[in-house]
Amino acid sequence: MPVPKHRPAEEKPLVPLRIAGVPEHFNLPWHLGLERRAFVRAGVELKWRTVPEGTGAMCKLLRNGEVDMAVLVMEGAVRDILGGNPSRIVSQFVDTPLNWGVHVGAHTELHAPADLRGVPFAISHMNSGSHLMALSYAQQHGWSPSEKDFIVVNDLKGAVARLKSSGPAIFLWEKYITAAHVHSGELRRVDEHRPTWPCFVVVARNEVIEAHAREIQLTLKVVRDQARGLMAKRTAPEMIAQRYGLTLEDAREWFRGVRWNVAGGIDEAAVRTVAMVLQGVGMTGPRSPDAAPAELLLKPL
Repeated sequence: MPVPKHRPAEEKPLVPLRIAGVPEHFNLPWHLGLERRAFVRAGVELKWRTVPEGTGAMCKLLRNGEVDMAVLVMEGAVRDILGGNPSRIVSQFVDTPLNWGVHVGAHTELHAPADLRGVPFAISHMNSGSHLMALSYAQQHGWSPSEKDFIVVNDLKGAVARLKSSGPAIFLWEKYITAAHVHSGELRRVDEHRPTWPCFVVVARNEVIEAHAREIQLTLKVVRDQARGLMAKRTAPEMIAQRYGLTLEDAREWFRGVRWNVAGGIDEAAVRTVAMVLQGVGMTGPRSPDAAPAELLLKPL
């Protein structure tokens, strides 16, 4: 049999990268990239892990080497890296702040921020975004909860169950994710808490950055391209409402206010602000945020 004059080039094996994120509408660009095989075309076998428990749980996965990367709220990422997590922020993911809804059980007599002082907080995990924002919210309103004032409920499902039963409790979570429970009459949103910094960042373990910086860069390029296309899509709110169980009105309102990061880079001033806010509520761990936060926290890719 004659030998072909031109042999097809052997395909380069895909580089596996494991990434974790919450099951929320912010992460749609990742799922679009997976569905369209865009990461495969970039030479990356991206393995997505859904973590309903949020940032605190994903920080543990990073520390234990169970995932290579994670999409975390900025304040949780900063806190855990300052606390010794051997990882770095490699990119912002969402440039706009997160709207935290402040929720109570609809059956309670709590109707306004003034009613909340001294009421315990339900949180997903210690050191999670819901924990850190609860501390920030309480400080903003003039009180300082102690450890006994926090009830660990693991995830949104656990929080809804806790707020519907037992005594009063407060729960901070992204307002559009919880909107269905507010519309159904299970929860009451009595306030909102909106930090000034970008809400989500991509974090990678240091050893993965050293071994696969190029593949991380390619992965980030894919997700930025997907986000850029999504923001230009006129029917994006309909897609989001259908996929994530939001009303179309809520999806449109959320979509108008969100901007994914498509240019790359990290806002170092925002990171310093977060570090100082965490220091103000006693949550910076053994490392001081004053000690070159860029070197401790960031590795832009």
